[in-house]
Amino acid sequence: MSKYSIITCVSRPDVYKSCLIDSVNKNRKNHDIDFIPIINNDNRYSASNALNIGIDASKSEYLIFAHQDVRLLDNWFDKVDEIIEALPEQWGILGSAGIDIQYGRKDIGKWGGSLSTQTVAVGSVWDSDINLSSPPYWDGVKEPTQVHCIDECLFIVNKKTGLRFDATFTGFHFYGVDICLQARAAGYQIYGAHLPMIHYGQYSASFSGDRKYWVYFRYLHHKWHRRFPELLGTHMHWAEDGMTSYISIGMEDENGVAIQLRAMGIEKAKLSNDRERGFIEEV
Repeated sequence: MSKYSIITCVSRPDVYKSCLIDSVNKNRKNHDIDFIPIINNDNRYSASNALNIGIDASKSEYLIFAHQDVRLLDNWFDKVDEIIEALPEQWGILGSAGIDIQYGRKDIGKWGGSLSTQTVAVGSVWDSDINLSSPPYWDGVKEPTQVHCIDECLFIVNKKTGLRFDATFTGFHFYGVDICLQARAAGYQIYGAHLPMIHYGQYSASFSGDRKYWVYFRYLHHKWHRRFPELLGTHMHWAEDGMTSYISIGMEDENGVAIQLRAMGIEKAKLSNDRERGFIEEV
């Protein structure tokens, strides 16, 4: 039985092969790795359904969920082994990017930056080969640190938790945030750490567009805000004063009305008020 399974929802097999598979093979050394691709170039699966198929197919101890356009760097599996060995027994999920759980909304500026400390970020993610000589665009604390939730580009689930993705998320957003909150609600700890990687991003739903992004965000908030009244993610957060997202794309509201967000870093708890203020427009 292999120690790790790499589970990926694949819409572009060429990208999957040139990015993820190629980099895993360069970093695996003596590590026994199972690839579990769920081919989705006809868009028959949501991310949750595809990755749940991967969970069912895996016999590994640890489940790595990675986007198809990710490249792993620097003896990656050796680093993961070292980190996991040092984690407490009740760890549930380990990711490459998150926000330190000790910080709250008061510590975050309008555009997501830290207000009172050097950084609230945890982990490392580069966005292109060209920029590898400079700091990554997500450049946080490198030591394993508990976080609110992890970014979905890459994360590792301890299979013994029995965690599965909520199939109610029928698109490609927030399935990873939700499984983190499932884990925390069940008493498992969520960690971010330095798992060096490149995420090219152009094949991700955040950039290609998912018109129901806001619907999923509202559902996530409705499901969890009483249990977790404050949540800070890599591209969004919520607190008692509202919800904020930093992704500006076309989407639909809960009534199926097509809208286009004009700005990032604004509170969007009430879409009708946003329309009146000119932050969104129907398309």
